[in-house]
Amino acid sequence: MRRASLAIGSVTIGIAGLLSITFGTAMQDRSAAQEPHTVRLRNGSVLRGRVIRFENGEFTVILAGTQSRAILHVVDVESIDFGGAEARAESPRASEATPSARPAQEPAPVTSAPTPAVALPRYVEHTVKVPANQEWTDTGIDLVKGQKLRLAVSGRIRVSATQEVGPEGVEREDPNRLMPHHPSGGVIAVIGDDNDEFIFIGPAAEIIAHRSGRLFLMVNEGTLEDNSGEFLVRIQVGEPPRVGAKGQ
Repeated sequence: MRRASLAIGSVTIGIAGLLSITFGTAMQDRSAAQEPHTVRLRNGSVLRGRVIRFENGEFTVILAGTQSRAILHVVDVESIDFGGAEARAESPRASEATPSARPAQEPAPVTSAPTPAVALPRYVEHTVKVPANQEWTDTGIDLVKGQKLRLAVSGRIRVSATQEVGPEGVEREDPNRLMPHHPSGGVIAVIGDDNDEFIFIGPAAEIIAHRSGRLFLMVNEGTLEDNSGEFLVRIQVGEPPRVGAKGQ
C-alpha cells in the first residue's frame, strides 16, 4: 500500500516525518454524523476528522468528508479538540496519550493466589561446657529417636602440657581414645549411658538421633588427667518426630 500527500483546502499535509496518509478500501464511517475532531499539528497544520485509534504511538484519523485515513505520530500532534475537551499531546509515550483515543480497555493485571506459608521446624538452643579432663559431660538433653540436632563447638584445650588443639582434634599416638579412627582431642557424643555407639562431632555436626536417651559429650582422648581447658558447645535440638511417623 503506497503513501501519498493529501491536500485539504488550502492546507497541504506532506512534511517529512510529520504526517502520512494511507488510502484503504472504502468503508462506512459510523461517526460521520457526529461532530468532527480538530487535530492541531506542531508544524501549524490543522486537520478535521474522527480520531478512531491510538496504537504504537500513532493516532489514526479519518479525514472529514473523505474515506482517507491520516496516521499521525504523537510527537507531531500539539492538541486534539474532541468537541468539548481538548487533549494535548505533551509526551511521546503511548501510555501518556489521551485515553479518549483508545478503542480497547487495557486488561487488568493478573494476580496469582497467595502461596500458603510452610511451617519451618523449630529448634531449641542449649549451651554446654565440655571440660577436657572430665569423662562424659551430661548435657541435660533427652532425645527421642529420629530427633534432629545441630552442634557447633568453639574454643581450644590442651591434651598435654605442651600441645593445644581445637575441636577438630589432632592426629597423635593415643591408642586409648574411645574413637581410635578419629583425631585425638576432638569432641565426641553418645546417646544413652548404656551405649557404646560413639559419634564424632569435631567442630560441627548435624545428626539424627538413632535411639532415644540422654545426650553426653566428651573429648576423644585416652588420658584425661593431664588435659586442661574446655570446649563450648552450642546445641540446637529440633522438634520430636510426630507419633506414627516413618521409622518410629
